[in-house]
Amino acid sequence: MRINTLCRRLLPAAIACAVGTSGAVLAADPEEIIEYRQGAMQVTKYHFSTIADMLKGKIEYDQAAVEKHADVVQMMSTLVKDEFPEGTDALAGETGALIDIWDKPDEFADKVAEFEKTASELEDVAESGDRERLAKAVKDVGSSCKACHDDFRQDE
Repeated sequence: MRINTLCRRLLPAAIACAVGTSGAVLAADPEEIIEYRQGAMQVTKYHFSTIADMLKGKIEYDQAAVEKHADVVQMMSTLVKDEFPEGTDALAGETGALIDIWDKPDEFADKVAEFEKTASELEDVAESGDRERLAKAVKDVGSSCKACHDDFRQDE
């Protein structure tokens, strides 16, 4: 089950509201863009981790919930490329984003594209109900996240 078109359009606005920003403000204030970006990453992490926790048996497996969470991860993956505009590096505010994001935009874009690809595959596999394939898709998404974080995020 895919999130319907209306939800796909409304979720980014809902996320922006959840972190206290709006599209108009995002365009104007680098600190708010950073705050939005960090909030969006936390949303993605929550939904992705919930699927992983279900597969690990940490929480009860729920097929409908897996599909919902995978839909959100996929949709969030499409936003990443727009969450790092010029002027939102460490000089603009507190961020773990490395300057390499802006110095190596093609490499960063490749990592983001890989995340989008693996997140889309996760969404497709989630609908199948095949837990073995789902586990592989989760691993692939996790690997794409790690690859980008290794190159473009400060160590925590």
